[in-house]
Amino acid sequence: MKKVVFLLLISHQLVAANGPTVPSQLEFGGMTLKLTSSAQRTIQKHVDALHASPRHHQIAVDRARLYFPIIERIFAEERVPDAIKYLAIQESSLISDAVSSANAVGYWQFKDFTAREMGLRVDRRIDERKNIVSASKGAAKYLNQNNFYYKNWIYAVMAYNTGRGGAKKHLDHSNFGVRKMTISDKTHWYVLKFLAHYIAFRGEVDGPHSEGWQLAEFNQGENRDLNGIAREFDADTEKVKEYNKWLSSNKIPTEKAYTVIIPVQGKIPKGLVAYSRPSHGRIKEATSKKYPDELIPGLNESQNSTIIQLNGLPAILAKPTDDIASLSVRVGLSEKQFRKYNELKEADELISGEFYYTKKKKSKSRIKIHITQHNETLWDISQQYGLRVDKLAKMNRMSIIDDAEPGRVMWLARKLPKDQEVQYHELPATLVKEIPDERTTQTTPTYAPASNQKSKVKYHTVAKGESLTIIADKYDISVKDIQRWNELENPDDINVGQNLQVKAPISERSNEKNFVKYTIVQGDTLYRISRKFSMSVDDIMELNSMSSPDLSIGQMIKVYEK
Repeated sequence: MKKVVFLLLISHQLVAANGPTVPSQLEFGGMTLKLTSSAQRTIQKHVDALHASPRHHQIAVDRARLYFPIIERIFAEERVPDAIKYLAIQESSLISDAVSSANAVGYWQFKDFTAREMGLRVDRRIDERKNIVSASKGAAKYLNQNNFYYKNWIYAVMAYNTGRGGAKKHLDHSNFGVRKMTISDKTHWYVLKFLAHYIAFRGEVDGPHSEGWQLAEFNQGENRDLNGIAREFDADTEKVKEYNKWLSSNKIPTEKAYTVIIPVQGKIPKGLVAYSRPSHGRIKEATSKKYPDELIPGLNESQNSTIIQLNGLPAILAKPTDDIASLSVRVGLSEKQFRKYNELKEADELISGEFYYTKKKKSKSRIKIHITQHNETLWDISQQYGLRVDKLAKMNRMSIIDDAEPGRVMWLARKLPKDQEVQYHELPATLVKEIPDERTTQTTPTYAPASNQKSKVKYHTVAKGESLTIIADKYDISVKDIQRWNELENPDDINVGQNLQVKAPISERSNEKNFVKYTIVQGDTLYRISRKFSMSVDDIMELNSMSSPDLSIGQMIKVYEK
């Protein structure tokens, strides 16, 4: 009998520890996510772990009930999907002064330089990463920036962890702008964990705090101290300080408006602002259009000139089917003018998915600083912010031929002061790839390259109504070429949105060319190496089977012999 009772108790505890069942389909950020069975199992383990301790789970729920009304209001204003608020639980458990092993701080776990890029103040007196209002606005801005490029909120969430550079190797370009997406156990771990937090907490955060607390905002605190504000609203001083750890000096500065959080039980005093959920439980997810091709319909599909404003300048998105000649025609510029506005040399090729300017770039940016990432050049940075390379170099006491060192703080709005040293921030280590040490000679290819090939475009995205014959005619290649390069047995077996290679692989294009080994040295980037050996970046990556553009000092790669 005792054994039966014991087993029943154990069974009850196991059931209690289990979280909600992970569904096979989710609606998220305007997308329908289909979860494979393997993804469901992986996410379910995370969900159950989040429910394993009822006490800790209830603490997290109470924090969410306190902070989510504020985050929901900010996300609605900034047009970020409401569901992404659960990322704050994953990042920090909604602890204001949480610090990660990588020195990321606050509710949304910003590093200091990223926080400053998002407009947050981080110094000895003020650390807005610990201010729920400021930090949530910074998080919304960062997420929106990512989503502007990917047009996919799942990828925007992933890039919150990896950064845009680190996200490249995990992206599938065919998922840009989709309304349906498959999530498998191969999906980035950070996304799987985020979906687990979303599922684990979404049914429990709409009620009141277990002890009746709620958070109100006070926005007229300039030049006042927390003690006086607490007394004015009859709030506990220590409790007010606990919720405002972003302020170290007790007195609020006057250079801009800062929000002071006042914890309240019961009725909200006059003079404070409280944000509560609508009667239906949560603020509706933002539906207003923010994507480039929704701001201007057909951006990705149209063959006509489609211009948007980027960094205060007219810019156009390069599609897989574009080259510099075709894009120049679309925007009504000569190829020479287009290259001049974007500071492109004769050997430079167009990069699909990047924006190019149709007017001269500016001499300074509204954004103050940028942290140089691995393999970024001065041109890469100048293109991100609509800055001329020479102005960017001058502001940072550099020459236009200098390499931008990874981790260097780049000044974008004014010149680096003469009495100030160049600053650096530590970046994640680059990937190391093993390359054979011997010189190799390319063997004669099995197939001859397509003759009279007119286009430099490497991939073509299949549009509605297109056949292999139509595509082959467009690029002056044969249907058999396309079948061979894409391993298509049936010429009719293509789908709308599918990317097809329409340029001969490097093995065919490099007939009778010799390869030599090149050792990576300090300051090398793929772009710099491509210019040195008259190759494209894509060719170098393809030749060396590289899935990422990251390089390491001492690494050896193969290049064409000059």
